[in-house]
Amino acid sequence: MRAQAQATAPNLKGSARLGSYLRQLRTGYGYSLRRVEQRARAEGGEIDNSQLSRYEKGICYPSFDKLRILASVFNVSVQAFSDVVDLEAFEDLKPETGDPDRLVADGICALKGGDTGLAFALFERATELLLEREDRDRAVEAIAQARVNQATALLRLGKLALAEQELRTALRDADLLSAEIRARALLALVNVLTEQGDFFLAEIHSERALALADSEGAPLLRARGLHALGFVLSQRGLHPAAIERYREAARLYDGLDERVESARVRINIGTCYVALGKHREGVRLLLSALEECRALGHRRLEARTWSNLGEAYFRLGDRRRARGCLRESDALASSDDNHHADIQFVNAFYEWKMAESDENPTREKIAFGRLKALRSQLEKRFPEVEAFDEYVERGRCHA
Repeated sequence: MRAQAQATAPNLKGSARLGSYLRQLRTGYGYSLRRVEQRARAEGGEIDNSQLSRYEKGICYPSFDKLRILASVFNVSVQAFSDVVDLEAFEDLKPETGDPDRLVADGICALKGGDTGLAFALFERATELLLEREDRDRAVEAIAQARVNQATALLRLGKLALAEQELRTALRDADLLSAEIRARALLALVNVLTEQGDFFLAEIHSERALALADSEGAPLLRARGLHALGFVLSQRGLHPAAIERYREAARLYDGLDERVESARVRINIGTCYVALGKHREGVRLLLSALEECRALGHRRLEARTWSNLGEAYFRLGDRRRARGCLRESDALASSDDNHHADIQFVNAFYEWKMAESDENPTREKIAFGRLKALRSQLEKRFPEVEAFDEYVERGRCHA
C-alpha cells in the first residue's frame, strides 16, 4: 500500500485525509495558522499561513521539504504523514453512516477474519460518529473503545506512530474509563512499544494491564496480558519465560474459544523453540499451528506461519524446504488488499542469506533489492530489520 501511495503522490493535487490530519495536529497544539508559520521559520523553513490553509483543505500536496518542516513543528515523524496518505486506500470501505456499536462489532469480525483494511475503516467511522454526538461527554467509554480497536487495526497495518497516537488520546481520559478499557488500551500500547523496540516500557505496561485484568476477574483480559508479556519477553530473548506465559495464555484462550488468538500464541511458542535451537520441536509446533490457521481461513497468520517455518528450515540447513515455505508465505502476504510488508521483508531476508551462502550473486542482488524496497515501508523493529540496517550502515562506513 505504501508503494501505491508513493507512486501516486506526485499526481495528487491534494489529500483530504492529510489535510484533516494537519488540522488536527495544529488545533491540538492550539496553534493558529500564523503561529505555525512562525514556528516553521524557527525550524529553518518557510510555510506561510495561506499555504498551510491550502494543505489543510486538500487543495495541494506539500513537498517533502515542507512535510519535514511540519513534522518538526508538530513533533511527529515524516513517516506518520506517509502513513496517513496510505490510509486513503481504505476510504471507499467506510460506510457513510451507521450505528457505532454495530460498526465496532463488524470491525471486530473483520479483524478476526484477517481483513484489516475493512476493520480499520469501520472502526474509524465509528469513532467519527461518536465524536459527532451531542452527548459526547457521556460517550467517553465508547469513544475510547473505538479508538483502541482502531489502533489495533493500525498496528496490524504497520502504522505504529498513528496507532500510538490513537492509544495515547484514548488514555487521556483514563480516570473516566473502566478498568477493562484501560487494560485493553495498555495492552495495545504494549504491542506498539514492543514493535518500536521499547521493551522496558512495554513490560511495565503489560504488568499494569495484568493487574487491571486480575482486579476485574476477567480471564480474556488476563489471557491478552499474558500474551503481550510473552511477546515482550521473547523479544528480549527470554524464551523459556515467554513460553511459560504463552502456554498459560493458550489455556485461557482455549477455554474461551478464542481460536484466532489461540493460534497466534501457538505460532509464538513454536517460534520460541526455534530461537532456543530446538528446531525440530519448533517445526512440529508450527506445522500444527499452520493447520489451525488454514482451518480459520486467516491469511495473515497462515503467511506468518509459513515464514516462521522457512526460518526454522533455514536454521536446520534444509534450504529446499526453507525456500518452499518462504514462497508459500509470499503468495499469501501479497495476494490480497492487505499488503504485509513485514512478513515479506522476513522472507526476503532469508532468501538473501541463502543466496549469500550459496554464493549466488544474482539471487543475492535480487533479494537485497527487495529488502531495500520493503525497508522503507516498515516502522517495526525486529531482528531481521536490525541485521539489515547494520549491514547497510557498515557498507556506508566502508564506502
